[in-house]
Amino acid sequence: MEMFQISIIVGIVLLILEMFTITYIFLGMSIGSFVVAGVQFLFDGLSFNRDLMIFAVVSSVAILLIRKIFMKHSDQNKMIEDDVNQY
Repeated sequence: MEMFQISIIVGIVLLILEMFTITYIFLGMSIGSFVVAGVQFLFDGLSFNRDLMIFAVVSSVAILLIRKIFMKHSDQNKMIEDDVNQY
């Protein structure tokens, strides 16, 4: 089995895990794994440092973008003026 195939399987497992948790964290990691699989396919093989760096950067950016895209409109405009002791 090729390394990019293993990365695709890991991406699918992370995608399934996301469906059970609904937190959008594993979705970003799944996107990162699919990008790593594409890079491994294009550049023919495993380079641990390269793949780890691509996975970390793409996953972080994907998580931030997904959080920004799927944030509720009411969450974006919420002011933090409420005090715990305020009735």
